[in-house]
Amino acid sequence: MHIEPSFHKRYHKALRDTAMLKAVKNGTGRLRGQRATAIEGVGADRWMEFRNRAEAIRLHVIQHLDQYLEQLVDNVIKNGGHVCLAKTGEEAVQYIAELAKKKNAKTILKSKSMVSEEIHLNPALEQQGCNVIESDLGEWIIQLAGETPSHIIAPAMHKNRFQVADLFNAVSEEKVSTEIADLCGFARKYLREKFLGIDIGITGCNFALADSGAITLCTNEGNARIISTLAPTLVTIMGMERILPGLEELTVMLSLLARSATGQKLTVYNTLSTGVRNPEELDGPQEFHLVIVDNGRSKQLGTKYEKILNCIRCGSCLNACPVYRNIGGHAYGWVYPGPIGAVLSPLYQGMDKYGELAYATTLCGACTFACPVKIPLHDMLYALRNDKVELEKTGGLVEDMTYKGWSAAFASMSRYRFSIGMARRFQFPLVKAEKIAYGPPPISDWLKHRDMPALPKKFFHEIWREMKNDGKE
Repeated sequence: MHIEPSFHKRYHKALRDTAMLKAVKNGTGRLRGQRATAIEGVGADRWMEFRNRAEAIRLHVIQHLDQYLEQLVDNVIKNGGHVCLAKTGEEAVQYIAELAKKKNAKTILKSKSMVSEEIHLNPALEQQGCNVIESDLGEWIIQLAGETPSHIIAPAMHKNRFQVADLFNAVSEEKVSTEIADLCGFARKYLREKFLGIDIGITGCNFALADSGAITLCTNEGNARIISTLAPTLVTIMGMERILPGLEELTVMLSLLARSATGQKLTVYNTLSTGVRNPEELDGPQEFHLVIVDNGRSKQLGTKYEKILNCIRCGSCLNACPVYRNIGGHAYGWVYPGPIGAVLSPLYQGMDKYGELAYATTLCGACTFACPVKIPLHDMLYALRNDKVELEKTGGLVEDMTYKGWSAAFASMSRYRFSIGMARRFQFPLVKAEKIAYGPPPISDWLKHRDMPALPKKFFHEIWREMKNDGKE
């Protein structure tokens, strides 16, 4: 999938894709509604208590991350597993690729893992001859399409059923209809057969429990559970921050994750895997590898962005964001879209590459309100804008003069009224049907998709003064 380097080009391309926009608006609208119903069932006060508790847990873990990481690593090794602490994505990919080579692996099945997308694992394994198959339905759809995820929990949200049917028919020997049940039936049958020939299984990790070394996998399709059961060699990839102290904290997080993500009381399949099977067990992996990825995360510790590590990847901020709902996920350019992606991408990948994403927000605060662990996303986006300006010194003479003029005009009532009066008098070349229809860049771009009312003939304070003078107050 070709990704334009410019955010400007990416979102303009997205705005022209009406089928994608319709699918995204339908999908996010459905998830927002389900979440609202779920919270209503809990009660607003109790929901806030949940959020406070979850925030406290995540803050505690991040502040003691080194301690919990050490405990997790010790317990995984004690359970018979192997651990790779990867400083970069390249180190993680190299470790897994060498393991696949050592095992002479031909077929690798994966469950959904945003970290594996982040480090570009699939292309590296395919390059050395492995057949990598995504077992999550949404991930498999975008794999067939040669695309990247457009949503954290619903990677193929941007596709409608007709597009999915076309993709399925390209790999099916029989015609698959566009009915949802038929599409799901075909995917189930096709993927189930692939599980039987698995050499290595790769899963993501919702939460790792430090006190036991257990890995928590949450899916609605059960595919991660099948992989962790059938794969002779199992690899789990996790971001270094996805740790909880133990089961007590996990119960809080599972309840919040499901309700925030899909509006469910609980995800259908919640699997706790402790790695290598015991001699008396009939299934489970014979070999287990936990790959813990840093890839820019540790740089956020102790900074004003540290709270971004609290994220539990529920996708709730995406569904709440008016910008995401109107441009979809691919416009963000990297693996994490929406408000969380607009913060993570410049922090993990660099301000020079993704700094523009700080402007992909209305700063309405809907993302912060939706976040179950209370990450102040819109404050972070505002801070990133400041960082970008300070870093690049892009203001320039014209922008400096504009803002100084603006400040001077708004600091005095008489100057403000004089400025508004002049603007009202000389706006007529730009006005059409009582709206500002024309303007120089960057206003011209803004006006393509939004209405800006023309200044009225009279303002309220002028009408009010006239009414007082006429004795109509």
